[in-house]
Amino acid sequence: MRKSVFLLLTLALSACHRDAGAPTAEENRQLDEAANLLNEAPANLESIDDAGLVDTNEPAPDVAR
Repeated sequence: MRKSVFLLLTLALSACHRDAGAPTAEENRQLDEAANLLNEAPANLESIDDAGLVDTNEPAPDVAR
């Protein structure tokens, strides 16, 4: 009896084993989307206008020291 239960459990576990190295279809879609975003990014980031960005390292002017 014990051997048959062990055999059934072993078969059940081996049946649901999946290769962890192979990405799923959803992971492939996400990787393709990320690759497309990187391909569309500008090659030189200095050409981006960052005038609207706030320097968060400086305290706000209304903060008392």
